[in-house]
Order: sequence, then structure tokens, then C-alpha cells
Amino acid sequence: MLADSDFIRLTPDHPLKPFDCGKGDICEDLNDFFHNDAKAYLKQLLTVTYLFENSAHTIAFFSVLNDKITIEDSGEQNFFNRLSRKSHIPNEKRWPSYPAVKVARLGVDLSYQRKKVGTEVLDFIKMMFTERNKTGCRYITVDAYNETEVTDFYLRNDFTFLTDSDKKDKTRLMYYDLMRWVPA
Repeated sequence: MLADSDFIRLTPDHPLKPFDCGKGDICEDLNDFFHNDAKAYLKQLLTVTYLFENSAHTIAFFSVLNDKITIEDSGEQNFFNRLSRKSHIPNEKRWPSYPAVKVARLGVDLSYQRKKVGTEVLDFIKMMFTERNKTGCRYITVDAYNETEVTDFYLRNDFTFLTDSDKKDKTRLMYYDLMRWVPA
């Protein structure tokens, strides 16, 4: 579906095409960010937003920013050690944090939902930060809304919860190891 769209890095003067992810608190937040905040965040160097557009609509968008995974994020040293081992990082190369990119927002227009567009966007991000990345970036992180539909979406796309300490929070910190995307 995204193959038939234009991929655009949002600029301050780019005219936004119609986008509506639907009803509910999450969609209202995504719609508000897209229409009112994306350009302001760009001007303040806080996020970079990318669009998938056709001639009439914005099909999907995502915003990214620099991040890292730390021992404090995981909530325990043992988990961080397991993460390092699971990621096959040798002991002598382990750091107190690892570079990541955070998906700050990811939205799909209502007319394109339930058609695997969100998965296509995540696959595009995975490719973008392995094949075209300009700096070191080992993980993708996301503060996923703590609603079953949202966390299940990320779980289906091979993300993992970083900690259990945020089970009752509004968002859950999840991550994806980009080495899974790199061919062996």
C-alpha cells in the first residue's frame, strides 16, 4: 500500500494533506500532533516527521527522535545484563546505555487502517535505521499507549516490553532490536 505513495520528510513549508486517524483519545492525540505540533516540534529540533502521501491524503506519518536504553529504563541490572547477552554484545563492549531511535508518534489515516499499513511503516523504519542510518542505532523504542490494541500491534511487530514496572502507566516502554532486521 505504501509503495503507491510519496515518502516525504516534513518541512515547515510543506502543506499538510487531510489526515484523520479516527475517534478516541489516542486518535485525537495523533490528529492534534499531526495538524498542530509536528511542524513546531521540527522547528525546535525535537522530532522529525515523515509522511506517506498520495495525491489526496496523508496515508500515514511517523515522528522520530534520538533515544537510548539504559539500566534505569529496564528497572534492574539483571534485565539489562540479559538484554546485553540476548543482543550478543560481548562483556568488554557493554555500555551503560545503548543508542536507540524513539518512534514518538505513528498514525495511520482511518481509511487505511486494518490493511497492514502500520506494519509497513514499522518495517520502513526498521529498514531506514539499518540500511540508511547515519549514526549508530541499535534499538527502536516506543512509549506505546497502554491499551491492548496498541501494545498487541507492537508485539505482533516483534517489539518487547522493556520492563513490567509500567504495567499500570498510561504508556508502556517497548523496544525492538534492529539486529533482528539485519541479514545474517
